[in-house]
Amino acid sequence: MEKDTGIERERERRMGSTTWLWRGLGTAALACLLLLLAGFGWALKDQWMPTAGMAVPEASPPPAATGGSLAGKPEILIAALGDSLTVGTGDATGNGYVKTAAEALAKAMDKPVRVVNNLALGGLRADQLLERLDDTGFVNAIRQADVVMLTIGGNDLFQFATNGGSMAQGSDISPAQLESRLPEAENRLRDVLAKIRSLNGTARIVYVGLYNPFYDLERIRVEASDIVQRWNAYAHHLAVADGNATVVATYDLFESDIARFLSSDHFHPNEAGYARIADRIVQVLQ
Repeated sequence: MEKDTGIERERERRMGSTTWLWRGLGTAALACLLLLLAGFGWALKDQWMPTAGMAVPEASPPPAATGGSLAGKPEILIAALGDSLTVGTGDATGNGYVKTAAEALAKAMDKPVRVVNNLALGGLRADQLLERLDDTGFVNAIRQADVVMLTIGGNDLFQFATNGGSMAQGSDISPAQLESRLPEAENRLRDVLAKIRSLNGTARIVYVGLYNPFYDLERIRVEASDIVQRWNAYAHHLAVADGNATVVATYDLFESDIARFLSSDHFHPNEAGYARIADRIVQVLQ
């Protein structure tokens, strides 16, 4: 019995030692875990509870354009907006007037000229452009631009004249219908130019005037020409009131031998037509 009691005591002693060993290991592991969590929390405390001057900054907006003449700038930044004419539709090279004018201006002024972004979209109307001018991409491009180039209004006038139809649908053009809605289109142009100016108070705004792609259609030649001329005159009025905007005349570029400068769709310029527009833009910017 004494032997059994001794064995039992030894067993209890060993079990007690094992229990204390596991308790010690558990306590040590818990202490390490708490220490790790404390270190992790300390590392993130400035993000969880930022103190003054320690908050994570938001993404910085692009630098705004500075004032002054283009001649005094080391680099000229261009933002392009508007419809298919600014896209360059009809030019097989894909350059359109924007890229062609930028390259020619760089040579003429002997300095870098960069197109920040060409945000034009085929078929865009002035009222649709006005809505897009609140988008971040448009705002950032316009704010840093030294020059804002745009074409807009042609789709407004055409849709008014065809009651929302298209050439592909064989819509008839009604000069009388267009004339009745011309004030509405003019108000759209006014709002677009005002919005651009509110986003950038110093940029040179270059508005490419409209031409009459139907000059060779005798039935509507005179009426359509008169309305386009009135439109361009109103655009010029807005540019003069702005003080730092220019309307680039294009009407006379397509008035004679129009087929030579229009693409196969008989509506958009071809490479030669866009090159003529680009030449005019460079002339007004030098």
